[in-house]
Amino acid sequence: MSFEFLIPVSRDDLLRKTSVNQYVVEEVLSRSRIPAAVQEFKQASRSKPYAVVDHFDAIFSVLTVQRDLDSELVEETWRSLLRACKVFHTSLSSTLEDVDIPADTRQLNLTAVKMTLYLLCQFIEMYQAEACHSNPIMAKKGHGKAAKQQTKNGMDWEAEREEGVQTLVQILQLHLNKLWDPPIPEEDFVSMVSSCLYKLLENPTIASARSKETRDAISHGIGALVKRYNHALSASLKIVQLLKHFEHLVSPMAQLVEIIVNHYGNRSIVGDIMREIGRMDPRDAARDTSGARAYSQFLVEIGEKVPAATLPNVSVVLTHLDEESYTLRNGVLGMMGEILIRILSKEGLDSYQKVARDGFFDRLQDHIHDMHAFVRSKVLQIWLNIVNEKCLPLPRQEMLVGLVLGRLQDVSSQVRRYAIQLLTAVLKCNPFAAKLSVEELAISYEKEKAKLGEMMPEDSMSAVGGRSTEELEEEWNTILPQLEEALASLEDTDTDTDTSTAFTDEDTSHSIVDKVYTLLMEEQYPSALHLLKAAYTAWPDLEVFQSTPAEISPEDSEAQPAESEEPMNPIAALKNIFFEHRSPDLAKITEAATNNSQARESEGVEVNELSKQQVLVQYLKDSLAFARQIQEAVPILCQLLGSKSTSDVFEAVEFFVTSYEFGVSASLQGVRKMLVLIWSKEQSVKDAVVAAYRRLYLESATGSQRSRALSVVKNLSKLIYGASCGDLTSLEALMGQLMQSGELSPHVIQVLWERFTLKIADTTPQESRAALLLISMVAGAETDIVRSNLEVLIDEGLGPRADDDQLLAQAACQAVLKLAIKKKKGQTVTEPFRLPPDHHLFTRLVDLLVSGMKKKESRFWIPLAEQTVTLIYRLADQPDSICGDIIHRIASSLQQEIEASASDGQEEGEVSPVVSGVLTKLLALAGQVALQQLVYMEVGVLGELKRRNALQEDHRVKKSKSSKRKSSVPETEEEMGLAGASADDAEAEYIRKLCEKDIVTGCNLLATLQPLLVAVCTNPGKYSHPELRTAASLALAKFMTVSSEFCEQQLQLMFTLMEKSPSEVIRANSIIAIGDLTFRFPNLIEPWTPHLYGRLRDPSRLVRKYTLQVLTHLILNDMLKVKGQISELASCIVDHDEQICGLAKLFFHELAKKGNALYNILPDAISRLSDPEVGVEEEHFQIIMKYMFSFIQKDKLCESLVEKLCHRYRATVNERQWRDLSFCLSLLSYSEKSLRKLQENFSCFADKLVDESVYACFTTIVSKSRGGFAKPEAKVLVDELEERLEQCYNKGLDEGETAQRASKSSSAAQHHGKRGSKTPARGTKTPGRRRGRGKENVEDETESPAVRKNTRRKQKPKLVFDSDEDDENELFDVEDNDQSGCFDAPSPVTARSRGGKVPLGKPARPLREVSSP
Repeated sequence: MSFEFLIPVSRDDLLRKTSVNQYVVEEVLSRSRIPAAVQEFKQASRSKPYAVVDHFDAIFSVLTVQRDLDSELVEETWRSLLRACKVFHTSLSSTLEDVDIPADTRQLNLTAVKMTLYLLCQFIEMYQAEACHSNPIMAKKGHGKAAKQQTKNGMDWEAEREEGVQTLVQILQLHLNKLWDPPIPEEDFVSMVSSCLYKLLENPTIASARSKETRDAISHGIGALVKRYNHALSASLKIVQLLKHFEHLVSPMAQLVEIIVNHYGNRSIVGDIMREIGRMDPRDAARDTSGARAYSQFLVEIGEKVPAATLPNVSVVLTHLDEESYTLRNGVLGMMGEILIRILSKEGLDSYQKVARDGFFDRLQDHIHDMHAFVRSKVLQIWLNIVNEKCLPLPRQEMLVGLVLGRLQDVSSQVRRYAIQLLTAVLKCNPFAAKLSVEELAISYEKEKAKLGEMMPEDSMSAVGGRSTEELEEEWNTILPQLEEALASLEDTDTDTDTSTAFTDEDTSHSIVDKVYTLLMEEQYPSALHLLKAAYTAWPDLEVFQSTPAEISPEDSEAQPAESEEPMNPIAALKNIFFEHRSPDLAKITEAATNNSQARESEGVEVNELSKQQVLVQYLKDSLAFARQIQEAVPILCQLLGSKSTSDVFEAVEFFVTSYEFGVSASLQGVRKMLVLIWSKEQSVKDAVVAAYRRLYLESATGSQRSRALSVVKNLSKLIYGASCGDLTSLEALMGQLMQSGELSPHVIQVLWERFTLKIADTTPQESRAALLLISMVAGAETDIVRSNLEVLIDEGLGPRADDDQLLAQAACQAVLKLAIKKKKGQTVTEPFRLPPDHHLFTRLVDLLVSGMKKKESRFWIPLAEQTVTLIYRLADQPDSICGDIIHRIASSLQQEIEASASDGQEEGEVSPVVSGVLTKLLALAGQVALQQLVYMEVGVLGELKRRNALQEDHRVKKSKSSKRKSSVPETEEEMGLAGASADDAEAEYIRKLCEKDIVTGCNLLATLQPLLVAVCTNPGKYSHPELRTAASLALAKFMTVSSEFCEQQLQLMFTLMEKSPSEVIRANSIIAIGDLTFRFPNLIEPWTPHLYGRLRDPSRLVRKYTLQVLTHLILNDMLKVKGQISELASCIVDHDEQICGLAKLFFHELAKKGNALYNILPDAISRLSDPEVGVEEEHFQIIMKYMFSFIQKDKLCESLVEKLCHRYRATVNERQWRDLSFCLSLLSYSEKSLRKLQENFSCFADKLVDESVYACFTTIVSKSRGGFAKPEAKVLVDELEERLEQCYNKGLDEGETAQRASKSSSAAQHHGKRGSKTPARGTKTPGRRRGRGKENVEDETESPAVRKNTRRKQKPKLVFDSDEDDENELFDVEDNDQSGCFDAPSPVTARSRGGKVPLGKPARPLREVSSP
């Protein structure tokens, strides 16, 4: 063959001849000649191996004019080319098997290879470009269920591409280098083939699952180029370049590297790629986030796929751990994690691998505290994978858990999420025990430790000089004074002594420490100190210098930094050496015991038990430490259950479920806290809680149905024990959901009834009550459970057992109450379920109350009575007659006790304890009856009337529709509706009048108890029993709730009890009652609201808490106007009680959501809180204002506040108020308009700038504003303000110095007897405070004061820091022994009227009784 085929750069190069033997295309065939030439090539391609060489011009012509040709002809050419390539591959493989290939054959085959692969690559590139151009969306997305790529004629290009690439790779995998002489393929050939393969990778569809075969073929082709054609360096550079520009190539490139390393044995390419990534400019990585993300993912994947090849090259990318790009940090750390899991967690590591493993773990631990949240979360994910793969070394577990505990309170929700997941995973994979009860482990540890001490031989203890800590402390304290003297003399005389010759080169750190100890014991203290100083110079990182003294606990030492800049403390170091050599270290004891045992082994003594005991003690010690760490996380995770982030809630729930399964002692606290989440608005959270309790209490049971049901009942009963009212309410909602979803089987219900009725052996009364409570909870969702077993409830729950167990009777009442039909929202009223008044249920309840009344120890009688009255009014037909009978019987008993007390000689002015007890129960019962009678009338009776009216109306409408006659005056639907509404209003008014006149007032039973009730409340001396006074105050509140007339009469008494009662429980109950009365009779309570605010300063924490809650409820529901007393609420932000502080902050947070409500009260709150007479400290004032101003974000509000606050400077009377106003101004965010407002009102505060704090606040405003404006005009405004501030400040300083010098001169003149004229001194008289009261905005009418020119201070108008409300005056005092004349204070209501009453549209809320703490 006389010509040579040169790889062209472009197709046109084949048309121009540049050398003698170069092959050129003589003619590009015309469109008319191409079909015949293609047919000839098609025939030749079936059998001739060199068909491509013979017909190269025809195929090249097709490539050149393919746009003008029929697509079927081009596809036919492509398929013929593939067939020719396969035939040529078969011929070439047999040729290359020969050892000596003739020159002409070699040249022919080389030309054929070049031509064949050139045409094949050209066709592949052409079709690939056409496919991407025809489907650009596919090219961009590259994933999803997209349509297959096709050519114009409908050819499936993906299948054709796969076949073409495989044919290309098959040829490349032959020993083509034999065709070159020397056997080194030319660069143009390698570049041509590799470029084609890399272009195929640029298409995003290559990453899809359908293209796996093509992707593998490309990888093997590039692998062949790397192995046989010296393409390694070029491939590494190209891979890095592709990763930077094509993010979809992360996985394909990692797969390519894996194939090159594992199939073609080239490990160096991994190092080349990592080196290029390591050389990446950190600034470019920070800017190019897409490229950095691709590099990061690639590093993680090669760490997973080829960890052995990656490990030696990790050092070249470690620089990115300290750079700005957090994405690359994630990649490097993720790569380390994969290497740790796949290589460095195995057994039998060499020294290099152990060092690498420890280094990787250290890096991962360090970055748990990375400054970027994404890195922290990524590192926690890496640790999570390590723990799940069981690759975490046991010595690192304790430190890791300690670090994770700190991340539970991270600011990032993602970090918190993975921290909780990691903690849960560590708990699941812990190597210690399945049950981690701290109490049980502590007992076992102490027991086994004592046993080890008994088993330890005495000579082994004496061999290590075993002493107690107390003995060592005493011994140390005897030598300490001498050491301190030696240290002092050494510092005075030998501060610059050369320490380089203190020891020889043969000495080690341990030998020097031993020498120091020897000198210490020989009382050669100066020499010991000198040698210690030399040792510190040589080995500053020695443990005795870094660790804390012996008396400091290890926990404290961990909190201190490892590297301290403070100089070495010689005394502490010597103490460490002393304790290290003298204390009975467990390791030394074990070593001595081992040596001793070895000596005894030769004598035939068994020592296996001792070794086992040592291992057991160490195991228990590690288990106890781990359990305590897990228990530390419980309080933090309990807080995260209330997080706004649902991921926190989900993970915390999962942790508590897992920890409860592992027996962690404190986990029950979290399990109880989870109950409240059943009320969450997020359905996913509710589902997670239900699933958690299902897993804990339902699915954990195993065995037969009976045994599973028993286990479920026992588990659920544990939640009842010790539960609060809120817990029980939440548990009832949970049980209702479980019942509705069918999770509670009939077997569980059956076991509950058996346990309640004591049919199961060894059932305690507490377990019986718990079962009854669970039955009542389940009955809320399925009332038939109670309806069908009503007789059982009455016989067992209210039977003979109830005489001695009033809690059981109360639970039975709760269960029976489930029979009462509750109207749901949007549901029509149904006929109520009522029982006849002579039903034995009510008979038994009446007998229980009357018989239990005479018992002295009946703490639960009043709750039972309240529950009973509620039950009677909900289920009885004539409830008032039944309750009246109870009151009559108890009143008769009271009369008998009074007579018996009088016959016993009881003094007139005193009430016996027995009478007090009966009277307490009578008043409590009367109050509950009054309240329930009100609810019965407004809800039960009125609802029944409306129901009957609705039925009659429906019946009338149906009747009118059925009649065919038409009225002469038809009644429209609107008229019918108005008539019905009018009837309802009339009935409601009638019921209201009945409640007003005929329940607690008028001629009825409860009205006759009014005088007695008022007498008990107004005579604390005679009725001094605490429970009696508590019950009387609650009954008084309930009576007042019923009638506005009675409420108006007794308001003074109620507020007196609220303010003057010595019992905090009565004061707290009165607060709650007044809150309920405010909802019912707002106009009556409104004049008394200042007294309500006054309870925020009550000495009792309980009273302050309930006052704050009541005020919050009233204000946020618009029942109280926000007035000047809001400052009292603001002062609660700095209350010493954290709960009150949190409630106050929550109030202002909610108030800020109600439009501009918070902005409107801010000026008044500032005025009041800065008043010295209010007594708020300046530091507390600043804390309050910082919180309140954090809600002022709008520019318009800030502008208005700037102006208002500036005007208030005019009326200030002391420097404290200057500072407070200035501090408030510094808290605002300033816009350009706000700054202009500040400039316009500069004269208001110009003369106050002499104060350092005031000036500092304004400089803070300037510094905050300087960097926040881009406009030049705003910057000029800031500069002008700063200049004026400096001028006024400096001028004030100069005037102050002048005044000071004048004062000194005047004093000196008077001392020498020089008398001047009697001109009064200027600027020295302090204006007195005026007691006048005025509006807060009175300063708006005054002129701005001029900047002062001398030291004389002008008299300024006084600002009154108060609201428009009158001062709070104490109503009256109550003395214990006073019985009359102590309630004469005037009411703030000027005239009695009925205007305070409002229509009773809703049932009154039941008053809550606060139990005595």
